Amino acid sequence: MVACEGRLCTSLIRGGARVDVCDRLLSETPLHKAVRSNAIDNVAALLGTVSKRFNCLQAVDVAGNTALHKAAALPVTDLAVWNMLLAKPGAAAAVRTTNSDGATVMQVAQRAKNSLALAVLRAFDAQNSLN
Repeated sequence: MVACEGRLCTSLIRGGARVDVCDRLLSETPLHKAVRSNAIDNVAALLGTVSKRFNCLQAVDVAGNTALHKAAALPVTDLAVWNMLLAKPGAAAAVRTTNSDGATVMQVAQRAKNSLALAVLRAFDAQNSLN
């Protein structure tokens, strides 16, 4: 499935488009692409429609990165994207997932010196450790 506008993306998903496989060019799932391009409508469409079929937060690219790893590595990821990703069931487990280099999402954010990601992840961690 290629990148698409939010409503078109939702229609393609409902029509049976494969969103659980990586493309051949960049070895990314549609959620990876939507996060990488800060496409808030697409992230919302993918998380809202797809999560009923499979846990898209656990889907990995060829380097073992989840969409959360991808967001942590980027210099600028919209706060809305972080909020949508971390609001999904399974986010706590996905945050602890390691990629092929053995790095968690927090470690990827630290290596990238991504201050927004670090702040969001620390707040998420504090909130989830209290529950």
